[in-house]
Amino acid sequence: MNLAKQEIVSAKREATRIRNRDAIKKAAWEVFCSRGLDGATVRDIVGASGVSIGTFYNYYGTREAVFQELLADLADQARTISAKARAGQDNLHPMLAESYRHFLSFILGVDGALDFCARNQHHIRSYLFTLDATSGLLSDIRADIVRVMPQATFTQSELRQVAMLIVANALEILLQAREEQQALDVDTASAFITRLIVSGIGGWERRQDPATPAAS
Repeated sequence: MNLAKQEIVSAKREATRIRNRDAIKKAAWEVFCSRGLDGATVRDIVGASGVSIGTFYNYYGTREAVFQELLADLADQARTISAKARAGQDNLHPMLAESYRHFLSFILGVDGALDFCARNQHHIRSYLFTLDATSGLLSDIRADIVRVMPQATFTQSELRQVAMLIVANALEILLQAREEQQALDVDTASAFITRLIVSGIGGWERRQDPATPAAS
């Protein structure tokens, strides 16, 4: 087989690979949104995807593997959107408010995302903080807190906890709205979470003790 034919075959295989993975992920999203990971089976996903069960196992060894990839995709998009929202702000309050507003608007704009979060909340809590995308999101938040609060006296451990609370609070707001079966007012919810966080950590905005290492 000459080089040109090899490239054509390779391109076709790659296109098939992408098409199959996309079909599996799309089907899995629908199944996880309607039944949750605990109620779903590989056969449910395969049946909704149009691929064979062998094809599924070629790409994903378990239903948990595709679930984690979907969650990672969601976290990665949320990281990009929230980072862009925070980048234009120089003070803690507007920085958090804009970050929350963009994040909540993003999630609400994804078809089925509230159901996905509600039906899989214990799995999300289990997996979320183990994902590379979430680690990146937390790192971004820590850096932005240091940027807008240069005199804060957080230790590295405290700063990590603050970043995790900022993320966890957004998730809890989404779950509460879904459980109460009411439309989420993004502006009101963003203002509430922001006030909650700022009231809690705003007191740390004081001149740093020279003996305390700078947070970074």
